[in-house]
Amino acid sequence: MSRRNCLATLGVGSLGMMMPGVARAEEATGKWSEKSITDYTQRLFDWLKANFERRATTLQSVGGKEFKLEYDYLAPSDDKKRQRTFERFAEGRLSDKDTEEHVKACLAEFERVRQALAAAEMVASAVWKNGEGEAAAKEGRIFDSTITAARLTVVLDSSPSMKPYVEALRTEITRDFSAAYFVEVNGCQLTRPAVVPWFYAAPVQDVNPFTPDRHIPKIPVFEDLPHSTFIRWTRDAPAALNCMVDLMKTDAIYWFCDFDDPDRDGVIVEFGKKLLAQKAKLYAHTLDKKVPTLLATLAERSGGQVVRKKI
Repeated sequence: MSRRNCLATLGVGSLGMMMPGVARAEEATGKWSEKSITDYTQRLFDWLKANFERRATTLQSVGGKEFKLEYDYLAPSDDKKRQRTFERFAEGRLSDKDTEEHVKACLAEFERVRQALAAAEMVASAVWKNGEGEAAAKEGRIFDSTITAARLTVVLDSSPSMKPYVEALRTEITRDFSAAYFVEVNGCQLTRPAVVPWFYAAPVQDVNPFTPDRHIPKIPVFEDLPHSTFIRWTRDAPAALNCMVDLMKTDAIYWFCDFDDPDRDGVIVEFGKKLLAQKAKLYAHTLDKKVPTLLATLAERSGGQVVRKKI
């Protein structure tokens, strides 16, 4: 599919179909441009490279086995033609045909490397042993709330309206909880079940870091519209919340957002069951908006609380 066909497919109406609620939300992104398609495709590539590097490091530091990421097309090269292809892609100056060939080549190489990583992780997972022991709980304060947690995880709404507050939240939380684990999600929509919990996961103490549920199961292909796929990952708030429970094994979640996006009771209930079963607390922080009733009830039942505080 050419970039022109991508643009035709991704008008305002179809964008809303592919990312439910986005076109109707107050902070809708509107139409895809050639620049934004290139930008988000490259963001996917950058995320994959960083993710693979972290996994290779974990294989060596935790698994005791060196793993070399063997790239060919994506490796540094003296080939002037290849260099120009990468440069022109970044500048949005490749033809439709060359763009498709370039993106397909990158995705195919990432999938080859992913498969090699997954094979090495399968071996490491089978022999993994927990030698670190459980983290100790500590008490600290976040604004006016006193929180006790051994493994505090933080989900920050980084949508345009909330982005200005993110650094202040990080500073406040790390003052007493320096080891807190942070993820950022573009929005807080809770209308569909979690799709990509692994996107928000990282190695965590006394948890096997090599199990398949913690990692991307397959690289998108060109026909999946990788730019659109990646932006959906960054907006999957249910995935972030479920990841904190299922993969990060949290005992307290601090969720900061504006609660401006739609939600469905079924999605909240599914997450709530996991949260309560793990005896984890939920702290839902909003600046001034009302937290959905079911979420407020969940926060209270979990032993956490709703926080309404301007920053």
